[in-house]
Amino acid sequence: MQDLIEAYRRGVEPLLDGLRSVLPDVRNGNDEAIATARGLSHQLKGSGSSFGHPEVTALAAAVLDTTDSDLAEALDPLIAALEDVVSTGRPQQRIVVVDDDPLIQMIVAKTLDNDRRQFVMAGSIEEARALIDATTDLVLLDLLLPDGDGRQLLGHVLANPETAHIPVVMLSGSGSEPVRLAAMEAGATAFVEKPFHPEALSGLVDELLEPRTVIATRASAPPAEPEDGAAQITVLLAEDDELVAALVSDRLARDGYVVRRESDGESALANALRSPPDVAILDVMMPKMNGFEVLGRLRSAAQTADLPIIMLTGRGREEDVVRGFDLGATDYIVKPFSPAELAVRMRRHVSVP
Repeated sequence: MQDLIEAYRRGVEPLLDGLRSVLPDVRNGNDEAIATARGLSHQLKGSGSSFGHPEVTALAAAVLDTTDSDLAEALDPLIAALEDVVSTGRPQQRIVVVDDDPLIQMIVAKTLDNDRRQFVMAGSIEEARALIDATTDLVLLDLLLPDGDGRQLLGHVLANPETAHIPVVMLSGSGSEPVRLAAMEAGATAFVEKPFHPEALSGLVDELLEPRTVIATRASAPPAEPEDGAAQITVLLAEDDELVAALVSDRLARDGYVVRRESDGESALANALRSPPDVAILDVMMPKMNGFEVLGRLRSAAQTADLPIIMLTGRGREEDVVRGFDLGATDYIVKPFSPAELAVRMRRHVSVP
């Protein structure tokens, strides 16, 4: 399997070249150049944080939100960030630790520390809310905090489109099954009982933040035998963005799923109707037919009426989410997303034999 760090770097290069080439015309107010710049920025917003570059996502979002007259000024920092990605390929990782025990904060930081990680400490829900933003890569969250239940903060993180992609690991002194299930049902990516084993926590965080490292070490090895019968489950992935498709396909394959990928809506619809998968993951903005139309067609066909369908899209406005669920979506994930989050959502919606 191709190293995803290098894949992302190579995938970003033509987008960077495209932004550089249209920038002079954007400065001159050329409508075609402005539309091209916004289209390229849309792609970057959808894949930046998912590949460990939240700064790219944040800057691309700023480009999309700005006016045409201010677009060139917003493009400058985005281009600079992309140049840094292409030259180094090494994202910085920002970890927010939310725990009112300073000793736990210190142990977590010491356990997970490396030269690419920055730790930000919060002792309460109120304090953490001010610290968790689109630049955050991971949240380690205590279940019981002085000003409330950690699930309140988890809900706040998941409800914000700018932070919903961030993996959240819940920490608790109670390892009972009801407590663990309550945390996972609230949307936690993982649950860790305190006191935790340093190697176990470190391995979990490496998996959430640096899946590319694991991929690189397995590149020449045969795939691991799937667990729990997951190899029986077929996933149809409809995604035209090569970077996002590579990230999703790799995560699903490592979890044992069989992935069938299509890059436009018409092909995805035909694929699903010809041989219904066990679950479908649909982008919205695709060539030939958008994901909402594919969703509606699948729901109206007898063979796919009950198919679990997850929308995976950069369209996170309330009206888009409502439209997706009105059309029959089983779940709705907004890009940028965490591969670990996608894995958890998959387990909720797919019955493993």
